[in-house]
Amino acid sequence: MSTITLALTSTSVTATGSPVSVTASVTNSATVPARIVLGVFPVPDATGADARPWTQIDQPLREIAPGTTEQFTITLTAPAGTAAGQYNVRFIAYDADRPPEEYSDQAQQLQVVVAGAKAAATPARVAWWIYAIAGVLVVVVGVVAFLVLRPSPPVVMPSESPSATPTPSATLGRPPLNPCPAPYVPRLARPSDLTCVTVLSAAEAKADNDPQLQKARKDPAGPYGPESCIAGYGYVWREAYSGDTTCVPGSTRTRSYWENQGHPLGKP
Repeated sequence: MSTITLALTSTSVTATGSPVSVTASVTNSATVPARIVLGVFPVPDATGADARPWTQIDQPLREIAPGTTEQFTITLTAPAGTAAGQYNVRFIAYDADRPPEEYSDQAQQLQVVVAGAKAAATPARVAWWIYAIAGVLVVVVGVVAFLVLRPSPPVVMPSESPSATPTPSATLGRPPLNPCPAPYVPRLARPSDLTCVTVLSAAEAKADNDPQLQKARKDPAGPYGPESCIAGYGYVWREAYSGDTTCVPGSTRTRSYWENQGHPLGKP
């Protein structure tokens, strides 16, 4: 049973063009202090769009004393011009030294609703029979054009042979079959990354690769140049492959290391 619990003050907020805030209460019910991360993740099989790029968490990595609850402030800012609709984001509070999927049963989902612009005035109604006549004319013209312009069927000479069976090269460009044993899938931290991992880990790798999310996690003025991760938020380079400077929580880098050693669950 997990010793880390998470609760949100609200499960739905409405974006009005200004930043909106939600408070997350994270409790460490263990008998020892714990380094706990409040992470942001996509919602599996969500019907709405992803709100993670709008999300900022105040001090996402904290050491919480035993039997103590701390409040995390979550701020969401929908960019100007965001289309109306439902956007989703999921939060997981987890031990910084363990994979977040081990705490997925404690995840909390937040729905962000972006209201649409005021509806325009309803145009004058046009008699239905005008549309009916126009539709019939389109169909008639289409049939006549097809009959007149369709090409004659090709004449096959006796010497011609049937088309050859497509060669394997004809399938180039299709996604490769899953090379991993069930229930694992390729991680795809980059297109050539076929490291076998859990479905949740692959989804997180895809989410972490989002350019807008990485822009929010990087500090161009940092000690390592444009690829530096923002200090104070617990972000480090993922290092899923040589030269991988994707900024992720420390636990993600640890999991990526063990996945690279042949442990699909991200731990020995």
